[in-house]
Amino acid sequence: MRNLLVMQEIRSSPSRARVFGRMPHRLFALRVCNGCYSSRPVGRPCAASEARAPDPAFLMSIFTCTSPINARESAHVSRGREARAHRCPLRKIAEFAGFTLVELLVVIAILALLVAALLPVLSRLRASSERAREIAAARDLVGAWTQYAQDANGALLPGYKSGLPAYDAQRNPIAEQTIGVAAHRWPWRLAPYLGHDFNALYVGDHERVLRELETSDYSNYLYQTSAFPSFGLNSVWVGGDESFGGFNNAFLGLFGKFYVTRLSEISRPAQLVVFASARGQEASPGGDVGPVTEGYFRIRSPFFDTRTWAAQYSDEDPASWGNLSRRNMGEIVTGFADGHAETLTPEAMDDMTLWSNGATSKNWTITPGGG
Repeated sequence: MRNLLVMQEIRSSPSRARVFGRMPHRLFALRVCNGCYSSRPVGRPCAASEARAPDPAFLMSIFTCTSPINARESAHVSRGREARAHRCPLRKIAEFAGFTLVELLVVIAILALLVAALLPVLSRLRASSERAREIAAARDLVGAWTQYAQDANGALLPGYKSGLPAYDAQRNPIAEQTIGVAAHRWPWRLAPYLGHDFNALYVGDHERVLRELETSDYSNYLYQTSAFPSFGLNSVWVGGDESFGGFNNAFLGLFGKFYVTRLSEISRPAQLVVFASARGQEASPGGDVGPVTEGYFRIRSPFFDTRTWAAQYSDEDPASWGNLSRRNMGEIVTGFADGHAETLTPEAMDDMTLWSNGATSKNWTITPGGG
């Protein structure tokens, strides 16, 4: 009861409250008079009463007693402490985690250097992947070519010949659905041995274009498929090509039989080119030559009765190097009569012993009377 009266007295006197508020270190050196209920230093009790120690609740009330102004300040401090107590521990780190402009520029420069270093590596990896896929496609294509010959009792697939039937996947004649010349070329005659799955014939972006044509313009699809497969056939020397003297009795009577028409006639199957990466140019109805496109049904040798290739390979002129394409990291994917496939440089392909079964030298040509 006495303590409660003292607390009331102190709280009713702002000056006394401020004194105690500014001197908390002396609170525990005070005694409270039992007679007047005032606080006095130790050793100086009131003469009217015997001093006694206040209870803890009383001391706590003195310690926390403040004036109205200090009460507002205390509440503000209390709220600040509570806010800091509930603040995210990472916020202080985040406040000091910003970058200066120089640091940002350094980071951007490092990232640019890393990207510049990685792009060539990624490009080479992609090119290696595409080359591996094309080599596998060339092997599949040579396998289909061999199977055709076996089913034909050893007769080789003609590269370009009129009068031969050719059908689409629904067994509808090609010549009745598009330009007749499409049936003269070899792709649609070999298609049944590929299950009409042209993954071995068309690779890269050309495959995507043909798939779109198949659903949008079927007649054009049949023509484009026959004219621009990814691989060209060495038809002048393997199987025969009527555009270059093949199946022509007068021409054969003059130069002799210069191309092979049966599997049994091939003496060096591991060295005889059958298919290779090709490119061409599509001519418009007016005769204008279009842009270079990857893929062409025929590849030509460096020599025939004379030199047919230019002095150097030209990216702008497919005919400069027999319609061969070095799209695979500067090399040409080549499929051979024994079934294997590999890549060769354009310069390595400038050798007639790779093209003709009867060639005896790099610069060999046909001559009247054979040989």
